[in-house]
Amino acid sequence: MLLFATIAFAQPTTNPSAPTNAAVDVISVYGDTYSNVATNYDPNWGQSGHMQVNPNYDPGTGQFLLAYPNFNYQGTELTTQDASQMEFLHVDIWTSANPANTDIQVSPVNNGSGVGETLVSIAYTSGTWTSVDIPKSAFTGMTWDSVFQMKFAANAPGSTVPVDIYLDNIYFWKNPTAPGSDATLSDLQVDGVTIDGFGSGVFNYTIGVPPGTMTVPQITSATPTDPAAMSVNITQAPAIPGDATVVVTSQNGTVMETYTVSFVISGPATGAPQPPNRPAADVVSIYSDAYPNITVGTYDAGWCGPAITEVQIGGNNMFKKNTGIPCQGIDFSTNRQNLTDFTHLHFDFYTDDADLVGDVFNVKLVDFAGGSGEASALEVNINTGTTPAIVANTWVSVDVDITSLGGVVAGNLTRSDVAQIGITTANLTNVWYDNIYLHKNTVLSVDEYTNATFKTYPNPTRDVWNIVADNQTINSIQVMDVAGRQILALTPNHSSAIIDGHILQKGIYIAKVRTDKGESSVKLIKD
Repeated sequence: MLLFATIAFAQPTTNPSAPTNAAVDVISVYGDTYSNVATNYDPNWGQSGHMQVNPNYDPGTGQFLLAYPNFNYQGTELTTQDASQMEFLHVDIWTSANPANTDIQVSPVNNGSGVGETLVSIAYTSGTWTSVDIPKSAFTGMTWDSVFQMKFAANAPGSTVPVDIYLDNIYFWKNPTAPGSDATLSDLQVDGVTIDGFGSGVFNYTIGVPPGTMTVPQITSATPTDPAAMSVNITQAPAIPGDATVVVTSQNGTVMETYTVSFVISGPATGAPQPPNRPAADVVSIYSDAYPNITVGTYDAGWCGPAITEVQIGGNNMFKKNTGIPCQGIDFSTNRQNLTDFTHLHFDFYTDDADLVGDVFNVKLVDFAGGSGEASALEVNINTGTTPAIVANTWVSVDVDITSLGGVVAGNLTRSDVAQIGITTANLTNVWYDNIYLHKNTVLSVDEYTNATFKTYPNPTRDVWNIVADNQTINSIQVMDVAGRQILALTPNHSSAIIDGHILQKGIYIAKVRTDKGESSVKLIKD
């Protein structure tokens, strides 16, 4: 009887009070009062209580609760919400856990601007319903402009001490807006595109533009949430860097809000250094314009949410990590590679972060060893203390001997069944990267492809070389020194071209000639 009474007491037998907020002021995750935006109350995040979650737990009243038994942490997936105008997160919680021993925390998870998540402790009383309204300010650094998940955690993330909790009425809310006093925007566009991470309640944005940009981006649309707003005044940025502003005055004239868009110089002015011209058999290229890439299932496996965008700078394609996303997954598990004979891992990256303290750029090779998941891995970690070191505003080329690792962080990798590459960053706001490949560190190739045919004369020369193609158009010529550094670049778009060698020192150079029929390389000798 005593045991039965103890078990019964460990579960709620009542429901909390129903909320009274107007639906227009609420975004509901779980509860009976409002329409809910949750799509999955039990995603598999490796939590202890997975497959035990019950969103239809009946305490005996006929009104359901959300039950998390055996809980160390738990997620909920939502239809992405702009909750930036919301002011509080409301949670009703019941648990028999002792607050002195069990810290229960909650955070929305945001994939827009600002911090992704900030876990905040819930002040609760054991054995009874506790109703809490946590102000947005408690979630330090969060904007709530793109909330796509919720997380609860017990005794900090990763805890191995599970508890049972019951929840109801999980929703965001704001104080009612007086009629006619809304001075927010529902959309804000620059050059015809909505600002990335826009939220009605987010008033400051920074947009990076590549160096050398001459045309100042323009605010082309600012849509008030209240169509009857008194005015929407746009002032364009005068230059780069510079600020554009949008001042919105409410319908009744009592409220004014100012949205500021700051345009700053961001990113590399040119593409990554051109890689050396190595024989195709000596290279396995994952992502590069310089070599044929292997077939990759996806460059954005979604391990961390949408992680990357592909951009083009100086005619070179490259990846740019999305702000606030810590990692990228490249998966070629249906085209696994035996890299046992390959000795070096190469990649290039660029950051313009002003403060590099604690910043890290990692590339990780993952070997499945014939299985369906990671069996061994090697991670190359670049920071301010490595060789090469992470630096700002210049391309950093990393070419690591993975047989000895050259003093860079050691790992364990068989390399016979490599199926994935993970790229992770710590504290880096902006980072661009290119030329991810492995090679055997053999001699450079003079002729990589034979489809392009042309004549080069005089060779050797003291001043200029003439390049004449055979019934082909020469699209581009890249001249590199023997170390693989680009010295000259031409785009003739003609059947012939002249390479001016007057400025070059005596020595040997490699010219990579791309035509509409292929690509070949030739050794140039300067007397």
